[in-house]
Amino acid sequence: MSAPSARQRANASGWIREHQSITIGSNDVENLLIVRAPSVADRADRLLIEAARMFPIVGEQVEIDSSNPKFLAITWSEKWDEVQFLLDEYLIKTAERMTKSYVIGIYRGNITPKGYNYLQEIQHSRVASNIGFCAMWFDDQVKPVWTNGIEKAIRDAGYDPKRIDTHEHNNRIDDEILAMIRRSKFIVADFTEQRGGVYFEAGFALGLGLEVIWTCREDQLKAIHFDNRQYSFVTWDPANLPDFKRRLQNRIEATIGIKK
Repeated sequence: MSAPSARQRANASGWIREHQSITIGSNDVENLLIVRAPSVADRADRLLIEAARMFPIVGEQVEIDSSNPKFLAITWSEKWDEVQFLLDEYLIKTAERMTKSYVIGIYRGNITPKGYNYLQEIQHSRVASNIGFCAMWFDDQVKPVWTNGIEKAIRDAGYDPKRIDTHEHNNRIDDEILAMIRRSKFIVADFTEQRGGVYFEAGFALGLGLEVIWTCREDQLKAIHFDNRQYSFVTWDPANLPDFKRRLQNRIEATIGIKK
């Protein structure tokens, strides 16, 4: 195997930082090198969230040191120039969520009122949301899993189950999916038949900091891709969907809480 590129190393570093609870073996290295980076907007969000976490007092000066490698991992960046771009061009100039004042390799500035409002919107949407979004294969074969398992489990835990093909909208479907995930409290991702869209939607939700509950038909569990297979899956057997519904509801209530 050839030496990994700078982009592969950056993506691997970012992924490992966000999945610190997962043990990675030598057999996983090759798969780790094909992980894709989040979007520029999501990478900038990660930097803003980390800045607010490190400097929680409203109005205090934020310091981001270019010599600290953690900022490369946080933003999935190859080098400091990328971090600086996220700061200057995205968070400062375009989104106006931060201000700046550089001092030889150290970013110093403040989170703006727009930045605090954006952080509050993120937090509020997660706290206030009643939506349990489901990403899964839209095929008649698995329709009973939705109607007799996932939908009932989400609803009986006190949340509003949503699946994009059952939700009326006028937007492009990909835009509507992302918008719905942003509005959700959590998502249930079912990986039966290994649909690429499910992988994307689960990864997008993780990037937003949402809880993802992983499900799959039990005979396909070994086919789950490296990025996801080490999570704890709630598996289902088409011959015993009531048991799946019970276990999934228990997982939702244990992970997210009961909505009253």
